[in-house]
Amino acid sequence: MKRKILSILTLFPVALGVFAQVKIDSTTIEEVVITGQYSPQSIKKSLYKVEVITSEDIQRRAATNVAEVLNQTLNILIIPEKNSGDSKANILGMGADYTKVLIDNIPVIGDTGLGSNIDLTKINLDNIERIEIVKGSMGVEFGNNAVSGVINIITKKSSRKKWNFRGFVQEETVGKEYDWVDYGKGKHVQSLSVSHNISSKWFVDLSLNRSDFQGFWGDLGGKNYFNMEGSDSKRGYEWQPKEQWNPALLLRFSTPKTQFFYKADYLSEEISFYNPLIELKPLGGGERTFIAKDIDYSTKRMLHHFNIQTELFKKAIFSGDLSYQNQTRKKQNYVFDVPAREIISTGPENTYYEAETIYSRGTLSNFLNTKKTNMQIGYEGDYTKGFAGFASGSFNGNNVVKDVLNGGIFASAEFNLADNWFLRPGIRINFSDTFKTKPNFSLVMKNRIHDQSEFRAIVGSANKNPTFEQLFTYFVDSNHDIRGNENLKPENSYSGTLFYTLTGKPENVLKWSIDASSMYLQVQDRIEMALINDTPLQYKYINVKTDQNWLNTISGRISNKNIGLNVGFSILGRALELNDLGDTKYRYSSEMNSSIYYNLLKTKTSFSLFFKAFGKTNRIVEDKTLGVTQYILSEQKAFSLFDATITQKIWKDHFILSIGARNILDIKEVQNTSLTSGAHGDSSSSERLFYGRSFFGRLNFNF
Repeated sequence: MKRKILSILTLFPVALGVFAQVKIDSTTIEEVVITGQYSPQSIKKSLYKVEVITSEDIQRRAATNVAEVLNQTLNILIIPEKNSGDSKANILGMGADYTKVLIDNIPVIGDTGLGSNIDLTKINLDNIERIEIVKGSMGVEFGNNAVSGVINIITKKSSRKKWNFRGFVQEETVGKEYDWVDYGKGKHVQSLSVSHNISSKWFVDLSLNRSDFQGFWGDLGGKNYFNMEGSDSKRGYEWQPKEQWNPALLLRFSTPKTQFFYKADYLSEEISFYNPLIELKPLGGGERTFIAKDIDYSTKRMLHHFNIQTELFKKAIFSGDLSYQNQTRKKQNYVFDVPAREIISTGPENTYYEAETIYSRGTLSNFLNTKKTNMQIGYEGDYTKGFAGFASGSFNGNNVVKDVLNGGIFASAEFNLADNWFLRPGIRINFSDTFKTKPNFSLVMKNRIHDQSEFRAIVGSANKNPTFEQLFTYFVDSNHDIRGNENLKPENSYSGTLFYTLTGKPENVLKWSIDASSMYLQVQDRIEMALINDTPLQYKYINVKTDQNWLNTISGRISNKNIGLNVGFSILGRALELNDLGDTKYRYSSEMNSSIYYNLLKTKTSFSLFFKAFGKTNRIVEDKTLGVTQYILSEQKAFSLFDATITQKIWKDHFILSIGARNILDIKEVQNTSLTSGAHGDSSSSERLFYGRSFFGRLNFNF
C-alpha cells in the first residue's frame, strides 16, 4: 500500500452548527437532533419527524461502516455491488441518486454529485455519535438531490476525559472463507483514536481506521490460481479485494457563546481486479509462461470542514460552514506472471474521474424578539469542477472537464399558534449557471394532542440535477450509439406525509411508543436513457417520465433497563413509467424489520437479534451492460436477513468483547426479472447480493 503524507489545508468556512449532547437522568434519556432544526433540540420538540440510530444501536450491531448499520433500517435498502464493493442507500427504492448523505450537516462528495450516490462503506463508524434520517423531499433545508430523504451522520466532538485512547480490532469471515495466518481470506478491521481536552475550551481528536476486505473467492481460485492445461476462467474473485485507510483530525473550540470546529478527513481505497483470462506468452528459446492483464483501481478523497456557531446581538444565532472536498479515481493496468507470481510490467496510472468542490452554507435564526415566532434565513452554494477521462471509455476517447455553480437562498419561520399547534412554512430560491432551476417550498404542521400524543403533516419539494454521465456521455462504436444531453433539466419532486405518534409516560419504567405514517412522493421529469432512433439504433438521455410512490408504515418499540423490542412494517406502492412500460398502475411491495436485545445487568452481557424481511419488490436498478448507466425496472423476489450479536463488557467497561453472525439464513442470490427492456432486451437472472453467512469477533478498548 502506498503511503502518502497528508497535508492539512487551512480553510475558513460558513453553515449549520452541530453541537448536541444527550441529556441523561435517572428516569429518561432525551434524544437531541439537529437535522431540519434551527438549533439542536430534543426529538420531542422537533417539528420534522427524525429517526435516530444511536451509538448504542451501532455498538449492538458491531458494524464497521454506515452501510452495515442502515441495512437493518426500515424502508432503506442497501445493495452491495460485488465488483466495486460499493454499498449505497436507496430510500423508497428510488436509487442512491435520490438520497442525500450528509456528515455533520454538509453533503459528502461522490462519484456523480455532491451528497448523492454515496458509497456508505467509505464512511467508518469510529467517531459517530448517531445517525439521523428524515424521509421525504427536503429541498428547502438541504437543496439539490434531497428527493426521497436525508441521511445525516453526526460525529463526536467532545470527551469527558482529559485523555481518551480507544479503538477496536475486528476479524470476520467472508461467507465460509477466513485465514488468520497470512490474512489471505476474510475481513480484517482495525481502528485507533486518541483525544485530548487541551483546556476547558480546546479539544482535539486524531483517528486512524483500516479495513482490509480480502475478497470473496466463491467458486474461483484467487489471485494465484493457475491451471497448466489452459485457461478455465477460474482465476480471480467473485467479489474483488478492497483495502481502505482513513485518517482523520478534529479540532474544536467552545465557549458559552461561540463554538467552532475544524475537521480533516482523508480516505485512500484500493480495489484489485484479477483477470480470470490467462494468456500464453512465449519467452524465446522454447520457453513460455502464462500472464494475466490485471487492473488496480484507487480512490483518494479529502474533506476539509470548518463550522462556526456564535451568538450575535445577545440573542441571534449565526451558524456557518465552509468545506473543500476532492475525490480522484485512478486505474493502473499491469501484467502479472501467474506461475512466477510476480508483476512483469506496469502501465501508467490514469485518472478517469475527478471532482473538486467548494461548499458554503450560512444561517441566521432566533433574531425575532418574541417567544411565539422564530425565523431562519440562510444561503447555500457550491462550486464543483468535474473531470471524466478517456480511460472511462464513455466520452469518445476525450477528456471532459466541466464546472457547475449552484446556489440558493432560503427562509422559513416557526409559529407557535397555540400551546399545542405549530406551523413552519419555508421557501428556497435556487440559482445555477448550468440548469434551469425551480424554487422549493415546504410546510410543516404539528399538533401536540396531549403530552403522549402528537400529529404532523409535512409537504415539501426538491430538485435533482442531472449527473455528469447523463450530461456528457458519448459512447459510439459498431455496436452502440449512446449520447448524453447537455440540455437536460433537473428532475422535480413533491412529497406529502402524515405522521401520528403515541408514547407512554416518561416517568414509567416501561418505555413504549407507536408511530404510524403515510407518505406520497412524486418525481417529475425523470431522466432515463430512451430509444430515439430504430435504424440505426440510437439512445439518448432525456426527461420523459413521472414516478409516483405511496409508502405506509407502522412501527413500535418497548423497552426497560433489561430488554428492548422494536418492530416495523411498511407497504410501498409505486407507479412507474420506464422505457416500454407505459402503464401507471401501482405495484406493491412489503417490508418488515424487528430487533430485540436483552441485558444481563449483573454480568454486563447483552444479547441482540436483528431481522429484516423484504417482500417481492419492484425497484429501479442500474444497468451498465452498455458501458454507461441506464435505469431499468426490476422485480426482485422476497428474501430475509437475520443477524445476531453477543457483547460482554470487561474490566470496568474498558474492554467490550463482541461475537456474532451476519446473514444467518445464508442468503446469497436473489431472483430478478427485468420488467423493462433496457437496451439489451428482457432478462431474468439470479443476482448475487450477499456472500452468505459470516461470523465475526471484535474487541473494543477505551481508556
